[in-house]
Amino acid sequence: MMELERPAGITVLGVLILIASVVLGIAGILGIFASPLGLIPGSGLNGAALFTGGVLFLVLGAVLGVAGSGLMRLRRWAWWLAALTTLAVLVWTLSRIFQVIEVVHLEWYATVVIAAVLLGYLATVHAYFRRYVPG
Repeated sequence: MMELERPAGITVLGVLILIASVVLGIAGILGIFASPLGLIPGSGLNGAALFTGGVLFLVLGAVLGVAGSGLMRLRRWAWWLAALTTLAVLVWTLSRIFQVIEVVHLEWYATVVIAAVLLGYLATVHAYFRRYVPG
């Protein structure tokens, strides 16, 4: 059986996700290390929020790192993770658009377009993702 090459779009998507993973990891570490500043009287910082946000960013960064790595290796679970996450973003953003009538948020419409294009692209490259066979 011939091995399929990774599509360029998947490479770009995987690299962008890995970059986001690193950025979130750095933000998480900074949030954790900055949290003691909330103990300084008059600082106006919420140390608990900084710490909690830092931990959440670290976890999300780790998840994105695994997902980006899976996409780069054409793992089927990574395709499903990307497709379901994109679908969730699409549904959530559309629900926000229909809930908020008085204000137009152009970034929400841009998010819908990007998510729809990404979902369509993921559907076209589905055949490139295979089950992992150790060895």
